[in-house]
Amino acid sequence: MSDSVSDEAAEPGARLTGLRLVFRSVSEFLLDEGRVLAARHDSDLIRALVWLALMQVAGDDSERGASVRGLARSLSLPFETARRKVHELEAAGLCRLSDDRGVVAIPPPAHQARAEIDRLCEAFQALMGRMTRLGAGPALFLGGPPPSPAPDQDRARQIAHRQIQGFVLRALEAGVKPHGSILNAVIYSALISLNAERITNDVHLARRYASAATAPPDELRVPARPSDIAARIGLPYELVRRRLLLFRTRGWSHVVDGGYLGSLARLEDAEVLASLLTISQRFGQLVQTVVQTGLAFDDAAA
Repeated sequence: MSDSVSDEAAEPGARLTGLRLVFRSVSEFLLDEGRVLAARHDSDLIRALVWLALMQVAGDDSERGASVRGLARSLSLPFETARRKVHELEAAGLCRLSDDRGVVAIPPPAHQARAEIDRLCEAFQALMGRMTRLGAGPALFLGGPPPSPAPDQDRARQIAHRQIQGFVLRALEAGVKPHGSILNAVIYSALISLNAERITNDVHLARRYASAATAPPDELRVPARPSDIAARIGLPYELVRRRLLLFRTRGWSHVVDGGYLGSLARLEDAEVLASLLTISQRFGQLVQTVVQTGLAFDDAAA
């Protein structure tokens, strides 16, 4: 992936390093997906991710399963947490235990699977359209415009859907190291996303604060209340409130006008920036692989 986004309003030849611009857009997409997943699992994002991981393991083989230990390792979860979530999924009829194959996902009915494929691919296409308007469309990751779409869009969507799902899992896993857990990473991402809502989809501000070296100042950011964050990601209010108190204790955020702002020091932390870079690079790889499926992009994204 190129790390630059050209700014037509800048002086000729001027370039902006686009790490924050790309990450803000991708983060909005990931938070949307996290909210959809949590809503399907009684606001339990971790259970939702264990289910998604099982579906990824299965792929086209409905009998392929994973061990609880393997699930725990892949999602950076304590073994007991993964075991408990598997039993909850089993009780809900979403997986079964096999003596020789471990935990096996029970796939949804065909009409539900088809609707989910369409929903996720349309969400990805909409994301690429928004990013194109900010100067970070497919060409940024491909080095040129995407090729013509495949004639068989149904097949392209089926393949792209699995790749996009895999990216969602890998991107959330990338936030574990700097934040300590997937939940911390998601809640912190929701915090800084709401803080930056004035900037994310504003062409001029998004480009002005596009680089790793240009974290947006406090005066442009909007404090986020715990209830706002809980609603953004579909998690229980008390869970979010407790994590925000932890973030404040660690110096990751501070309170302004009854809401929280992510601290500038945290936004500029080397480990956090490395996580942003990893997610942005993986997204660039996703764009390249999705393009290879022949999935159509609208005119704006193309």
